[in-house]
Amino acid sequence: MTRFILLFLMAITPLLAKPNALFHEASPYLKKHAHNPVNWFPWKQEVLDRAIKENKPIFLSIGYSTCHWCHVMEDESFEDNDVAKVLNEHFISIKVDKEEFPNIDKKYQKLYRVIKSRRGGWPLSVFLTPKLEPYFITTYIPRNSGSSAKDIITLSAELGELYQKKPKELQTVVESFALAQKSMSQVAKPSKTSLATKALITNTLNAIEQQYDKVNGGFSARPKFPEASKIELLINMYKITNNQQALTMAKHTLENMAKRGIYDQLEGGFFRYSNVEAWTIPHFQKMLYVNAQMIPQYLSMYQLTKETLFFNVAKNTIAEMERHFMQDNHYFSASDADDKHGQEGGYYMYTYDDVSEGLKKEGLSEDEIEEALIYFGIEEDGNFDSEFAHLQQVGTAPEKEEKIRAYLLKIRSERAFPFVDKKIITSWNAMMVKALFIMAKHDPSTLKKAHTRLEALLSLMLHNKKLYHQTLIGTKPTQPAQLEDYAYLIDTLLTAHQVSLKKSYLTLASTLAHQAKEQFKLEERWYLTTKSPRVEADFDDKYYSSALGVLLNGFLTLANINDDLTLGDEAQKVLKNYGHLLSQPKERSSFVTLALRSKAGVVTLKSSRENLQKYKEEIKNIAYPFLLQKIHPYSEYLACRLGLCFATAKIFKGIKSEIEEAKKEIIQQSKKVIWGAKKSE
Repeated sequence: MTRFILLFLMAITPLLAKPNALFHEASPYLKKHAHNPVNWFPWKQEVLDRAIKENKPIFLSIGYSTCHWCHVMEDESFEDNDVAKVLNEHFISIKVDKEEFPNIDKKYQKLYRVIKSRRGGWPLSVFLTPKLEPYFITTYIPRNSGSSAKDIITLSAELGELYQKKPKELQTVVESFALAQKSMSQVAKPSKTSLATKALITNTLNAIEQQYDKVNGGFSARPKFPEASKIELLINMYKITNNQQALTMAKHTLENMAKRGIYDQLEGGFFRYSNVEAWTIPHFQKMLYVNAQMIPQYLSMYQLTKETLFFNVAKNTIAEMERHFMQDNHYFSASDADDKHGQEGGYYMYTYDDVSEGLKKEGLSEDEIEEALIYFGIEEDGNFDSEFAHLQQVGTAPEKEEKIRAYLLKIRSERAFPFVDKKIITSWNAMMVKALFIMAKHDPSTLKKAHTRLEALLSLMLHNKKLYHQTLIGTKPTQPAQLEDYAYLIDTLLTAHQVSLKKSYLTLASTLAHQAKEQFKLEERWYLTTKSPRVEADFDDKYYSSALGVLLNGFLTLANINDDLTLGDEAQKVLKNYGHLLSQPKERSSFVTLALRSKAGVVTLKSSRENLQKYKEEIKNIAYPFLLQKIHPYSEYLACRLGLCFATAKIFKGIKSEIEEAKKEIIQQSKKVIWGAKKSE
């Protein structure tokens, strides 16, 4: 009884503590820190002004609510009174939810990458002067240092003293960070040098192949991310060139991901990344954006191969997003890696003895149990954190697979699903709705759901022609949309139009595209937000496709469907100004796609609604990756590129032949060039 009381008091003590300034914030991540002894503040102008008034540096901590190491740092440090005493004495401490302010996160993640010559992560810890001049940056800081890294108390005290008592040394450090920040800008370099279409494809394939894991699939060592945009690019390059290596890299990656631990073998859905090259042990967060962007890749591979594995993964992933991440037709942002007991992956894992004994009670023989344990990778010594085993597929499915799955699901049903961050983010919801529309091309029963979800998103996030970034269920959004919200919503509206041919989607996409151009482009540069800090947009696709890359591809689509030369010219201008980046295409897949669509040629098939609907299955199977549809009032068929219709036919078979013939010309026409990259033989 005494032990129970002690545990109870330990659990409620943080809640009894006097709340800090995060108490009134809406973000679930900020609310988690509202009772820390650290005197946290949200990112607001009055807080930044306070730092200047009090002449105190800023400790900026960036994370998100389902981040495992953010939890660790809170438990170890931010709930510790000794740590709080040092931070409160020396700093104005600001906590930022990176999903709420992706522009702030992007700014300092880019800085970390320049300073450290590698990618960062979360939590991200930045120490700034009151004028927001960085002078130290790192990620997780340990409470008790067991390595060369300094513990948070020692480090914070030293950095506080550096600001207050060592002005010359501080100035030197600030200047070095200022130089690093200058190098972060994506400088336009218009050039007359060029790269032929064929050479661009060859160079890109070679660059991706250098990263490619021939054994496990994927494109890097650990941690290994799904990189949906790179898989999409490989599939498109295969469709253009019939290059078998492009198909092999994409297919092998998708197959291995589907059978390994990065994919939830029971309920569906992908985890954020794998901690090992073999995809077996993931970091157990499920992010909406990861799943939304992987679904179309599996459906594309299903379209090419007709292998049911790929369709089933897409279908089951949608089902998982509906089951655990959806309410009132809106999708939540992410689920936690840890279970309610603080065990990473605890909800998803099993032990050898429990499963073995359980299946015996279900009536399986010893041979059947052994077969089941081998197939699902449940080892006697576990494969994660000693005794725990995370499921994967090994070899041939056992005869009683469905009964075994039902038992494993029954065990799960008795556990609490991990914490879900219920933020509704416009860009991420748009990605998921796009996936539904793509699924509707293969499963028409999904179409009604796709329309419903899209209309719900527009109703919640678009008011009086003003788009918003994020909110919670039952709460009116107030935060203006960022570039990514416009980009992904436009992309989804265009996909919805192509599937349904509903004109209102096309009209709204065009309206939002021109709004985005007006809001986020300033002096020939594109920015993530109109608010401070104003962070330049880039073409980095590592975690999910670059917002600017997606937006410009949307511009090119609208230019071709609507003959909108203003948007088409903008896409061409960016290609010319930043084409030199194509010489390093590994993490710029959406930008490479823009270049290929621009020069290889988007083709718009025009005919009556009746004709387009009648032949929708045949249109879906036309072997051309950049094909659009548009209703026009005549009964014949036209195939058009921007500003030019190159073929006409009275029957569908004739226009299909013309479009497929146009594909053959892409590589042959070596005079078609991509601006700004070096010439290649």
